[in-house]
Amino acid sequence: MQHSNFKQTLVKAFTFAALSLFTFNAKAGGDSYQIYLNNKLLLKQYVTQPLNVKSLQLDKANLNDRLVIFYSHCGQTGKGRSIAIKDEKGKIIKEWKFANSTGSNESMIIPVKELLQLEKNNLNGRLHLYYASQQLPKGRMLTSLNLGKSNVTYNHAKTNAGVTTLYGVLVVGLLYRINKYLLNIN
Repeated sequence: MQHSNFKQTLVKAFTFAALSLFTFNAKAGGDSYQIYLNNKLLLKQYVTQPLNVKSLQLDKANLNDRLVIFYSHCGQTGKGRSIAIKDEKGKIIKEWKFANSTGSNESMIIPVKELLQLEKNNLNGRLHLYYASQQLPKGRMLTSLNLGKSNVTYNHAKTNAGVTTLYGVLVVGLLYRINKYLLNIN
């Protein structure tokens, strides 16, 4: 009887430990970025997480506003940083280059006025905002811009969150079977 209680306690502890592993999502150690309009946070994104869909109105009333972008490579600011606007074919329409970070100057600032000027040449085309650096030479698309309608739409990124959920369900099922098996052995 005492041996059976020990098995039950052991199985419960193992089940709790395994389920705890799937409860938390670690965000440290990966690339991340934040996009602000002036001082208002629009998007905070870890590149391993699914993107939230949002939109931002950028119209003529916002000519003096600034788009401020922070990009972190595993907690470090990149070297040789640039932000580019590309068209649907991948052609660079406009590019901004930024000096290497010196302490607290990690932001990349783009005047909204310059983004709105692109509207004249790309009335119906979809444009994309890319970040590149020495650490990420091929670049990464941060968001899609639809300047003809004076708004910004964030890109839908593929994610592996579904795979993580599937693994969690499989582990729970496996733990259930192990628990059932161990409790039936007496």
